[in-house]
Amino acid sequence: MNGGKQASASPDQPSSGRGTAPRPVERAYEGIRRAILFGELKPGDHLSEEMLAAMTGTSRTPVREALRRLAVEGLATVINRHRFVTEFSYEEVVVIFDIRAKLEGYAASVAAQHITAEELSRLERKIAEIAEIEGQQTPDAVERFLNLNAQFHALIIEATRSRQLRQLTEPAVALPLVLLKQFVMEQNVDITRSNRQHRDIHDALSQHNSECAGLAMSGHILSAKPKPRDSYRGSRKA
Repeated sequence: MNGGKQASASPDQPSSGRGTAPRPVERAYEGIRRAILFGELKPGDHLSEEMLAAMTGTSRTPVREALRRLAVEGLATVINRHRFVTEFSYEEVVVIFDIRAKLEGYAASVAAQHITAEELSRLERKIAEIAEIEGQQTPDAVERFLNLNAQFHALIIEATRSRQLRQLTEPAVALPLVLLKQFVMEQNVDITRSNRQHRDIHDALSQHNSECAGLAMSGHILSAKPKPRDSYRGSRKA
């Protein structure tokens, strides 16, 4: 739950440096991604290079590279050389949640046997940083949560010491789960609940308890799996 391609970003750093002006490609990438994330660009919208260059204050060349990266992540879809914001069906989103729950649950169980005190401290720092924005729903807070959450999950995958697990999980975690929910349903990101579950995962890892770590991680992911849109709307009326 990933600036640059989030799964490949440094576990302790956001995708772009703070305090320095981002390169045109990064500015284009982050601007387009943010617009998709917060609904300014909606599923199915045509991603015109000219329009996006004007939107991000760049030129078509960095926009083209940004769109290539977004297509690799799954946020953009290429059809006959044209790019569109990806449309996810509810069924596709459910599959992605289930795959991540299995892969990351197993990764957490492996990490419990190898994680170091320093890595546990780094996870604890991520939990503390997320705690600062618990209960908030502003675009900036959600974006910060996405970055910190991706770093939290990436740290656990790194702690497995397994190249195979990193390669298997990278494509699955490229799309933040909270973003997938926003594609198919109207539901706020529950930062407080997510971070409470992060603490449970951290506790299990601290005890080097593989079974509890795996269950805590898979439960964490599945707890955010969306209901069908009609079901969600019905529950709101109830």
